[in-house]
Parts: sequence; C-alpha cells; structure tokens
Amino acid sequence: MKKNYLSFLLLILGLTNSYSQLTTTVNPSTADLTNYFQGIGLTISNLTVTAAPGSYGFYSGISNMAFGNGIIMSTGQINNNINSPSSALFSANNQVAGDPIIDAIAGNLSYDGCVIEFDCVPTNSNLLFDYAFGSEEYNEFIETSFNDAFAIVISGPNPLGGNYNNTNIAFVPGTTTPIVSVNSINNGTSGAGPCQNCSYYIDNTNGTSIAYDGFTSGLQGTVSVTIGQSYHIKIVIADVADRIYDSCIMFLANSFKSMPNIPTSILESNDDNTLSIYPNPTSANIVHINVKDAVVKTLEVYSYQGKQIGNSVFDKTTNTLQLNTTAKGIYFLHVTTNKGKIVKKLVIE
Repeated sequence: MKKNYLSFLLLILGLTNSYSQLTTTVNPSTADLTNYFQGIGLTISNLTVTAAPGSYGFYSGISNMAFGNGIIMSTGQINNNINSPSSALFSANNQVAGDPIIDAIAGNLSYDGCVIEFDCVPTNSNLLFDYAFGSEEYNEFIETSFNDAFAIVISGPNPLGGNYNNTNIAFVPGTTTPIVSVNSINNGTSGAGPCQNCSYYIDNTNGTSIAYDGFTSGLQGTVSVTIGQSYHIKIVIADVADRIYDSCIMFLANSFKSMPNIPTSILESNDDNTLSIYPNPTSANIVHINVKDAVVKTLEVYSYQGKQIGNSVFDKTTNTLQLNTTAKGIYFLHVTTNKGKIVKKLVIE
C-alpha cells in the first residue's frame, strides 16, 4: 500500500517513452488564466484563485494524459507529477483547506483544495467544459473513503425556471452520478475490476510521462444557460478523507465555451484497439487509419472546439487521410464503420 510508505517518495523526473515532455508554468496571473480558460462564445471576468502556490498553472507539450496547451489544477504540486513515471509516489501536503462542495458530493471531509472561480456571460444557449481527471489514489484505494474528487459548479439563471445554486455540471457521462472521482470512474482495485464506468478510465500503472496511476479519457461538462445573462463558475478539486496522494484536473486551453448545440467531437471513444492511427502525433501530411475487423465508410475531422475541418481528404481504398493545410493542434477523427462510429484524437505537431 502506498500510504504506508510516505517517507519513501520517489522524485523521478525522467521521461523514457516516445512522448515529448510537458513543460509547466506555475502560479500564472489571473489575466493569463482568464485568457487560457476563455473559449468561443463567452466573456470571462473577475477570475480568482484560492490554492496553494505550485498547485495550479499551465502545461504545454504531449504526454499520455494531456496534449497541446492547457490548465492544470492539483491537490499537490504540479511539477512533481509532470514528466514522472507512475512508479513515483507523490503526496504533497499543501496545508490548505478543502472545500464544502467536495465535502458534500464526496460525503467526507476534504483537504488541499485548489479552486478557480470566475463570472461569464454566454452568447449561446450552452456552456461546455472539456477536461480529464487523474489521481495517485488509483488503483489501490478504489471504493474506500479516499475518494479524491472534482466538480464544476454553476450559479445563475436556469432557462427552465429558477436558478442554479452551486449546481455541479461535471457528471459521469451518460449517468446521473453527480461527481467525477476515484470511486465513480475506475476499473476496480489493482485495475482488475469490478468496473465503475470503466469505459472512461485509462490505467497508467506502467506509464512513464505522468505520475498518476490512472486517469479518465476526455470528459465534458455541459449546462443549458440563458444568452446574455451572468453566471458564476467555480472549479474545485480536493483530496478526500486525508491529505495523502495527489489528484489533478487538466483542461485544454480555451475549452470553456458557449455553443448553440452540444458537440460530441471532443469525446474520444474508449481505446479498445478497434481503430489505430499512425503516426500519432504526426508532422506528416498523411496518416494511416487501421480498423480491426471493420470497413471504414466515412471519416470526418473536427477541431477540439467542435468545428468540422473540410480541407482533409480520406481515401477509402488505402485508408489514408491527407491532411493538406491543416494547422498544428489537436483534432478528433469521427470514423464511421459498418459496425458504428469511433472518435479518436489526432495531434498534429
């Protein structure tokens, strides 16, 4: 058990696999955080941070959990967990309080909270957040009280009547489970089941680029809003039941947005080896699509904002995608086969 060996924390900062290293910027200004959070269709103001120094910042680069540029919030120190293997045992005590919202949804006292709050005014009828959650509590402490958790809560007018009052919008996809946490998304103790929403869980036991022993696939928080009205957003992550073992949340830059419809293009399918893309990441003009025991019928390319990219050409006869003038960044391939649709992330360097 990792919690019995807190005096033996391995601070290994190497990266030995094919992923590029992530770089981090800790304690950015509120102005820079505002620019990183703000996406299309809304205006953000009055951003504040309540967190320990070193527990929040920016990341840039490529790893097995995070791609591109974005924001990271942690219950520990972000520089410990980035570019470290999962065998490294991290447990920073930030000596700050937890948060009553996490206390309520996790059903236990929380500690080492990291909180970012701001106001926003949407120009469309939906607000959306794209994110991934990771934790050092995986896999040993599944179904225990050490249920590190995360929430995005909203306050403001509900277009269906009344008001949202710290209403959490970070649900487990396709469920009414009002919390994204170690206990709500996992594949059981030691990664061997029983499964809790494990289609969204990625085991990182042998990972070398992020220290968290497990993390979620890309998730999305959504809520209906009234155009032109002001809303208060609070994002919070905290340790639960003790201060031991770090957890984090990562957001793509500018992925908080207001849109008229909720896109599905940023929701990556669980990696079941049905479809592979290579090279990925790529700097080439052509990528190859390999689909196991299926036939590709159509392929569409979307940006992480949900906009379809029309300047790429898919050749069914060779299962290759010609990228043409597609700019560097993060994209999602919607591949329709004779057995259904698969969504996969593609990084163009």
